[in-house]
This record gives sequence, C-alpha cells and structure tokens, in this order.
Amino acid sequence: MKCFNHTHKEALGICKNCSKGICEDCLTEVKNGIACTSSCIDEVNQINLLINKNKENLNFASKNHQKAAFIYLGFGLVFIVFGITTEGLTWFLTTIGFIFIIGAIFSFTNAKKLKK
Repeated sequence: MKCFNHTHKEALGICKNCSKGICEDCLTEVKNGIACTSSCIDEVNQINLLINKNKENLNFASKNHQKAAFIYLGFGLVFIVFGITTEGLTWFLTTIGFIFIIGAIFSFTNAKKLKK
C-alpha cells in the first residue's frame, strides 16, 4: 500500500480515524494507534476515549442484568405464590410467574456473558 500523501513511498500504517495509508513522514503516533493529520489526532483520541468508556460500561451492564434478574425472580415467585393460594386465577398467575422466572434465567445468563 502506498502513502496517501506521498504516492512514491510505502505506507507504514493506516490512520485509525480516516483509514488512509500513511508513511513515516506523515504519521503521528497517538496512544493505541496512529493518525495522519492534526484533525485526525483529535478524532483518534476521541475514539480511544469511547473505547475505554465502552469497556467500563460493559461491567456496569453486567451488574444491571444481575439486578434485573433478581427483580424478575422476585416477581416470578410472588406471582407463583399468589397463583397457588388464590382461587380462580391460578393458571394465569402461575403462568405469569413462570414467565418472570424464565426472564430471570435469561438475565442471569446475559450477565455472565457480559462479565467475560
């Protein structure tokens, strides 16, 4: 691949922002990547910041799935207990309870996947 600005030189890398091939004269090293111009340097820094925030949010999302799973489990158990002890709506309430418990299982599973 040739440099975008110097077509006679081989590119040493690709700008993390605009994906242009850049040679040794054009590149600027930035943390976790390289950039070709000053505007791309700012964008690469923003991309790196976004990636770091996403890593932090992934752990936060896992905790939210765990909390939701406990809430679903609680609602499921309440509906099942009311379904068993109440006459007339037994099938409806226990069915809703089991649906909440299935939701809790899915939330626990998603929380484990997000932790990895």
